[in-house]
Amino acid sequence: MRIRRVFGIVALGIAAANSCAMAGYHFALPVIWHWSRFVGGIPATIRWGLFAINVFFSFLLLAGGALTGVAARVFSRGASPDRGVLVAMAGFWTLNMLYQVIVPMPLPAKLWPLHLLLPGYAALTLLAYLIGLRALRAHGPA
Repeated sequence: MRIRRVFGIVALGIAAANSCAMAGYHFALPVIWHWSRFVGGIPATIRWGLFAINVFFSFLLLAGGALTGVAARVFSRGASPDRGVLVAMAGFWTLNMLYQVIVPMPLPAKLWPLHLLLPGYAALTLLAYLIGLRALRAHGPA
């Protein structure tokens, strides 16, 4: 197995794990950060929408991560997986990183390291997707 392909498989595995981990975190976010305490004063429909959007987003991120894992497995068996999901996920992590840099999350002063860690996590995950996509491109057509 060529080294570029090995790097591609490992990178896609990292991208899959990071995407699924962030999805898991987002599923738990409302409980971890006690969202219910802060949304009592907003209309019930908007409150419901806030929680629903988080659940739907979390599921889509989990599905994208799982499909990335499937792509890594297909690639490890010598085939070329469909690149569509991988390109979409790379786009997601690009937007995620840029948004956090351009519009930083308002955080308490004691959580300032998150202004570095969260965009860094997005950049690392994006890099993993790009390495995987480059390895797939070198491997040949899907």
